[in-house]
This record gives sequence, structure tokens and C-alpha cells, in this order.
Amino acid sequence: MLRFGICDDNAQARLTLRYDLEYLLQKRGISYQPLAFSSGERMLQWLKQHPGEMDVVFLDIEMPGMNGMETARKLRESNENIQIVFVTGYSEYVYEGYEVRALGYLLKPAKTKKLEEILIRTLEILQKEETQVYVCRNRDVTWRIPKKKILYFASDRRQVQCVTEEKTYTFYGKLDEVEMKM
Repeated sequence: MLRFGICDDNAQARLTLRYDLEYLLQKRGISYQPLAFSSGERMLQWLKQHPGEMDVVFLDIEMPGMNGMETARKLRESNENIQIVFVTGYSEYVYEGYEVRALGYLLKPAKTKKLEEILIRTLEILQKEETQVYVCRNRDVTWRIPKKKILYFASDRRQVQCVTEEKTYTFYGKLDEVEMKM
């Protein structure tokens, strides 16, 4: 499942991009979970409460309050694995995107072909990361936890806890299965 976020202060821009992404993902038979945010501050708050629960964010640059570039810098400080794609009407920020290791830079309105290219690259990166992350699921939530951040696993009656410095992730499983996946 691809979990994508759209962060843009313009509601119509969020909606249009979401429909375009959903169309491309459905065409490929890929399940997805969309998230939408009207500001960088709101997105960062959500991610603080839900670490590791977003794979890629499509981020506008020109927004009131914290702009997209500032948001990307703060995001990169807390999450080195999330993919960042800037979607903006301004081409002058393209080089700043390299500072935060952005995956892409799309000019509004995003062309379907360019959007599809970004999606393909995102999916390829996530597939490569599967060997570097531990993937676990609890109901509707899927986490991709970097293996290098895992301190240990513990189990009590099929309830497994994956402990990192930042958070403890709880899911149902068996330690034998965890060991085989690791």
C-alpha cells in the first residue's frame, strides 16, 4: 500500500492532485491511503503522532506560515526515508530541493506523464527499501521501520512490540516469524 500525503494551502489543488494520483494508482492496481494537509505545520504535527506512516509527500512551496521548503527541512530532520516531491508554480526553487534530497519537482498543474514517472520512481525506491526496513501491520496501519533503528522485539501472547528510540510499534504476530523476516 502506498501512503501519500498532499500538503497545499489550496483546496482545489489538493483535490486535483489527489484525483490524478488515485487514477494512476488504480490503473496499476496499487492500493493506497491518501492524506491531505492545508499547511506544513499541520502535516508535521500529524507525522509527529504517526511516525513512519507516510511514504511520499507532494508538497507545495508557496504557503502562508511555514513554506514548503521549511517544511521539507523539518521533515527531513525527523524522517530520512520519506520521499518528498515539490509541486509548485515556481521554478526558482528547484535547486533548493536538492538540499532536502527531494525525489522530484513538478510544476503546476502537474502533467499526468510526469506524475506517473514520479510514482514509478517512488514505488521503485520503496521496493528497494523493503530489504532495509521491517514492515508490520496493525489493522489499518502499516509501518516501515528502518531496521537500523530497531532496538529489540518483545512478545506477549502473540502481541509483538517493535521498540525503537522514538516509538514502540505493537502488532500481532509470532517472534519466529519476525526473526525470519529480519
